[in-house]
Formats: sequence, structure tokens, C-alpha cells
Amino acid sequence: MLEFWKNEWKLFLEDMNSFKNAFVRIFGGKQDYLMLQEGVTEQEAESVVTEPQQAEPVIPAYEPDGIDHKVTAYFGENVEELRQNVSGEKTQHDVLREYAQFFKPYAESQEMCNSAFRKYYDRHALKIATEELPVAQARIIQNNVDLFIKGQEVFGENGQFIDSRVDTIFDKMGIEQVNKVVNILHDNTEGGVNAQGERLFAEVVTYMVDNGIKVEKEASVVDSVKLVLEEKLNDVHSSLRSHEDWNDEYQALLSQERKYLYALNRIEQYETEQRISEFEDKLNDMDAI
Repeated sequence: MLEFWKNEWKLFLEDMNSFKNAFVRIFGGKQDYLMLQEGVTEQEAESVVTEPQQAEPVIPAYEPDGIDHKVTAYFGENVEELRQNVSGEKTQHDVLREYAQFFKPYAESQEMCNSAFRKYYDRHALKIATEELPVAQARIIQNNVDLFIKGQEVFGENGQFIDSRVDTIFDKMGIEQVNKVVNILHDNTEGGVNAQGERLFAEVVTYMVDNGIKVEKEASVVDSVKLVLEEKLNDVHSSLRSHEDWNDEYQALLSQERKYLYALNRIEQYETEQRISEFEDKLNDMDAI
């Protein structure tokens, strides 16, 4: 009997072993799959750790252009520092580039012109930084510094400065009226900046400052400019009458005479057009009644 039970137990163990092998054959693929996934995950993790870090892109150094050289020359500012300073939605670099893009080299008295404009910039730096000072005003000043400092009697080297009354005239006129007058004084056939009109306007403003002529609130800006041109034309005529020789100075006076006559003729044309426009408006009002 004992031998019988030993034999039965042996058969039972063999059956259990066969069942175990069958279980492994059925579910072993699943286990292998999971182990494969674990191996891949570990391999990926190792690759992440061992993979060399990508180098950050190299930003090329900023190369200053012609306008940047103007910013440095006329404002005395450092371009790299300006690019780091933010003003509203722009950098100070962007702001000053807008002011400097139409600046011109000084034709004469370079040191005195440079010194005078640097002082002007220092006095208006905050307004320029916040773009409160009109770009056109700074451009007219810089491009015509030699006119604004001409004939100044000052003490010390490079002591010339731009009279604060120049700003007063600009403020009273307003930049829209300034631009309007500039385009009346000279036609702008080339488009863009009316350099000749701005030059003559700067001459008019200088004369107003030197002779105490004020811009009256009630008077038309065009009337004030016309008065100055008429006085300057009379001065030219007086000088011509005192000249007997046909020399370079006489030729220069004739050139000035033509310039002022041309500007006065353009003002007369503007005034005529204004009168015609006003007359047409009155007729339209009468028709509407």
C-alpha cells in the first residue's frame, strides 16, 4: 500500500510540473514582452544620460552700420549700452536711430557745431529718450547747426550753443505747422526730407531769434515767416545797392535774392489757393441754404 501512494505522489508531481510548463508556454510571451520593454526603457534612459548636450546657438556679434556711427558721432552714446536699455516697446538704440537716420555731416565749423549739438542733446536727452521731442525738430536743428550758432559771441573754446528761444518758436508753431511751412518754402521734388525747405526755415527761425520776432498766437505762422523773408529780402537789396563790383560776394547776394523771391512767390501762391478754397466753401454753404 505504501508503494502505491508513493507512486501516486510521484505522478501528481509530474502532472504539476507539466501544468507549470504549459503555463509558462502560454504566458511566457507576455513576460518576455514586458522584460523587453523594460530593457528598452533602461536603454533610452541611458542614452538620455550619456547623450552629449547640444551647444547653445552662437549669436553673431552686432555690426554697427552707418546710422549707428551717426548715433555715436552726434549723440556721443555707446551703441552696445543703448541696445540694453529699454524705453517702452523699443530699445534706446531704436529710438536714437530714428532721430539720427537723416543727420548730415557738418559742412563747416565742425567742432563748434558738434559741441553745440551735444549741448542741445544733453538738454533734451529725456524728451528724446521718451520720443516727446519731434524727430523733425531734432533733424532740422542738427542739419543746420551752423546757422543757429552763426555770429555768436562767446567766451571759451567751443562755447557756442543753440538758443533756447529756438525751442520756444518750435513749440509755439507745433511740428505740424513747421512741416507745413517747410513744404511751402520750397518744393520737395525728391520726396522724403525737404532739406532745402528745412534749411530756409532754420534761417528764418535764426533771424526771428536774433531780431526778437515772436510768433503771435493769433497770427498765422505763414504770416510771421513771410514777414521775416520780406525783411531779409530788403536787407539783400540794401547790400546789392552798396556793391559796385561784380565779385563773389555780389553773386552770393544775387543767389540769396533769388532764394527769398522764390519762397515769397510760393507763399503768395499758397495764400491765393487758400482764398480760392475759402471762396468755394462759401459758395457751397450758400448752395446748401
